[in-house]
Amino acid sequence: MIKYEDLTKQLKAGQFKPVYLLHGEEPFYIDRICSFFENNVLDEADRDFNQSVLYGKDVTVADVLANAKQFPFGAPYRVVILKEAKDLFNLKGSKKSAKEEENETLDELDSSKEDKGSAEFAQLQAYAKEPTQSTILVICYKYKKLTVAQCKPFEQHGEVFLSEGEKDWNLSKWILKQAGRFHFTMDDATATLLAEHIGNDLSRIYSEFEKLRVILPNGGALTPDVVEKYIGISKEYNIFELQDALGNRNEPKAYKITLNFAQHLKDNPNVKTILMLFRFYNNMLRYHLSPDKNSDTGKKIFGNLAFRMVPMAQKHSIAQLTRIISLLREYDMKNKGLDNNCEEGELLKELIYKILH
Repeated sequence: MIKYEDLTKQLKAGQFKPVYLLHGEEPFYIDRICSFFENNVLDEADRDFNQSVLYGKDVTVADVLANAKQFPFGAPYRVVILKEAKDLFNLKGSKKSAKEEENETLDELDSSKEDKGSAEFAQLQAYAKEPTQSTILVICYKYKKLTVAQCKPFEQHGEVFLSEGEKDWNLSKWILKQAGRFHFTMDDATATLLAEHIGNDLSRIYSEFEKLRVILPNGGALTPDVVEKYIGISKEYNIFELQDALGNRNEPKAYKITLNFAQHLKDNPNVKTILMLFRFYNNMLRYHLSPDKNSDTGKKIFGNLAFRMVPMAQKHSIAQLTRIISLLREYDMKNKGLDNNCEEGELLKELIYKILH
């Protein structure tokens, strides 16, 4: 399977293949590649006659193949894009995503539909073995990773791309990389602020950069002030600042942020806050339990924020960190309804008070 950077390099060089299967649980990269095919392969004047954008819920496999087997009119290629292919082919795939498990329905459990989807997908696999050379067929199968066997027929004359998301621990580095591509400057702390507030939503992060490109000059600096003004993330009322206040035992600031969180639980649900605090304190404990506490150890555990995190870790003992982690586990269970009658906001206030005392 081809990597994203290699695929985009090929496409920009005009090196096209007859079939592309784009699959995986991360929609961002699939959407980016699909957008390239939709807007850059054919001139605008040629698209009316030579480009078809189909949606899985609105077509049959026969419609897709009929479009793919047509020949271009006055253009070098015919481009056929099948979006939301998952709505057309109810394939079992290699495994279910967490999102699918949460939203599983009886229809998705209907094995007869899976069998039908596999049979219809087999028709596309057969086409992929002998594709129309003047057509570029792009199949976008988002939110699920297909099996090796399902992908193999598309590799002979085409490309198969697996779209995988970024790991949470690598998200701030990904944000820094995107900032560079947009010709912005950004420091590690601001990247971490974005990562912790927005979370692992690559499409939203990218769209925020696109918005900022219109507002800021080329080479502009993305600072916490800019982020607060244009993206709507408060420097003072976010998990990053709450961690800083707790880590430095700044009680007034910690209580102020906690009160704001309790009043805006939709933006700062307890489940997310507790998870981020658990990672925060767990990394401190890992640092304390490391046999060697040199600078390399700090960087390995805390990444680019070692300069900020190591001093905070040194302010806490192993006993204190163990007690706080135990509290976080306890309040995570309470937040899920175990032995608890408190409202979510009151539960958070109680947790933060106990962490500080």
